[in-house]
Amino acid sequence: SSGINAEYGGISAKCISEPTIPTPLCIASLIFCNLLMWLNFTAALQGLRTVEATACTTIVNFLCAGGAGWALFGEVLSWYWCGGIGFIVSGVLLLSLDSATGETHGKTE
Repeated sequence: SSGINAEYGGISAKCISEPTIPTPLCIASLIFCNLLMWLNFTAALQGLRTVEATACTTIVNFLCAGGAGWALFGEVLSWYWCGGIGFIVSGVLLLSLDSATGETHGKTE
């Protein structure tokens, strides 16, 4: 849920440039969403390894950002964007898997 809250913060930041929404409301929403994001991320760190929590947050944030940009602001999700997000998700998952299999490397018993 920290990735979703981070995206809500991104939407709030983008709304600052909208003339129909009061800027102080957008700034307050941005601060509130970022606070929620950090609280949720910190809670996730209590139950997951750092790499797992970061991987989940990153993937959800990027996917929600693309979906929100398309749905709310009419942004185009080109094949380049889809390919790029595929590479990002693949890279984050590979890092997460590498961390999971290599967590005993370098430790002495």
